Amino acid sequence: MKPFTLIHTADLHLDLPVSGWKGSEEQLMVRRDEYRRTFSRILELAKRREAAFLLIAGDFLEHDTVSRPTVEWVIEEFRRIPDTRVLIAPGNHDPYRSDSFYQSVPWPEHVHIFSGRWEDHYFPDYNLRVYGKGFADFEERESRLPGVDPADERRVMVAHATYGPRTEKSSYFPLSREEIHPLEMDYVALGHIHQPSTDRLDNQRRTLVRYPGSPEALRWKETGERTVSLVTFDEKGVHLETEAVQTRRYEVDFVDMTGCRTPEEAVRRILNRFPEPSARSVYRRLHLKGRCPRDLSLNGEWISLQLVKEGFLYVECLDETVPDFDLDRLRAEDGLVGTFIRRMDERAAKADGEEKKLLERALYKGLDALLLREVKGR
Repeated sequence: MKPFTLIHTADLHLDLPVSGWKGSEEQLMVRRDEYRRTFSRILELAKRREAAFLLIAGDFLEHDTVSRPTVEWVIEEFRRIPDTRVLIAPGNHDPYRSDSFYQSVPWPEHVHIFSGRWEDHYFPDYNLRVYGKGFADFEERESRLPGVDPADERRVMVAHATYGPRTEKSSYFPLSREEIHPLEMDYVALGHIHQPSTDRLDNQRRTLVRYPGSPEALRWKETGERTVSLVTFDEKGVHLETEAVQTRRYEVDFVDMTGCRTPEEAVRRILNRFPEPSARSVYRRLHLKGRCPRDLSLNGEWISLQLVKEGFLYVECLDETVPDFDLDRLRAEDGLVGTFIRRMDERAAKADGEEKKLLERALYKGLDALLLREVKGR
C-alpha cells in the first residue's frame, strides 16, 4: 500500500477573546496575530512534508466571535495547500450549525467539513477510509459510533471528544477505550483536551488514540512547546512524531523572594534568574514566593512594568509572599500567639505533602490576624 503522512491538530480557537489579558491593547493585537501565524506555520509544515491529509479535530473557529474576514483569510490560506486534503470535524466551540460559517460560506474543493452525523470517505490511492463526525450543537452527550466497513483497508477516525473511562459522563461526546477497541482503527485523531496525550490499544491493529494538544497556548496551563502530530502510514505500520509550531510559549515560574528588602531588589533577583534574551521573549507568569519583611509591599504591576523596560516581552507578577516572623521568639511566648504556633507545629508534625503546605499557609495567615488584632488592641 502506498505510504503517506497526515498532520493532526485541534483546538486553535481562532478569534477566541484572550481571557484575563493584562497587557496593552497593542500587545493584544499582536497576540491575536500570533494565533494566525501558528495556523500558517501548520500549513507550511503540511506543504514541506508533502502531507496527504490535514486533520483538524474541532474547536478550530470560535463560533460566537469568529469574524467573516478571519474565515475568508483561513479559506485563502487553505488554497496554499491544494494537494493536501483537509478534513475538519467541528467541536463544541465551532459546531456544525446552520448559523456557522461551515455552512454559510463556500469552502475549497479539497476541504471537507464533517456534519453532525457520522460519515466515511474512501481514498483509493492510499487504501484509506476516514470516519468523521462533527458536533451538531454546543453539547453532544451521546457517543454513537459508526459502523465499520469490514474490508481490509486502513482506517482513521477524526472527532472532537472526551476520551476516558466508560463510566465517565461528559457533555462533550464521551468516548471510551472499550467503545473504540472493537472498531479496529489504525489511528484515532481527537480534539478537545489541550494537553497532548497518546493511548495505544491492545486490539489487533494496536489502535493509536491521540490528542495533539493546542498548537498555541490559550491559557497558563498550556506551557512549553506546543505541537502538532505527524502520522506516517507505511508497510511497517503507523508511526507518530511531533513538531513544535507555536509562535510564542507560555511559561510559569516560581521565584523565591525570601530576604528581599525592597521592590528594586525583587526586580534584580528576577533579572538575574532570567538573564538570556530567549528567556525574556515568552509570555511569562511569575509567582513570587517566600518570606519577606512585613512592611514590604511587592506590587506586581509595578514589578512587571520594570521587567518590560528591561526587555521582557510580557510578564505577570503575582505576589504570593508571606510575612516573615521571628517564629522562635513568638513560639516561646505564653500568650495566645505562642499557643497558636505550638499547636500548629503539632499538627504539621503529623502531616505530609500538600497538607503540610496548607498548614504552613494557615500558620502565617493566623499570625497575621492575631498580631494585627494585638496592634489594634493597644
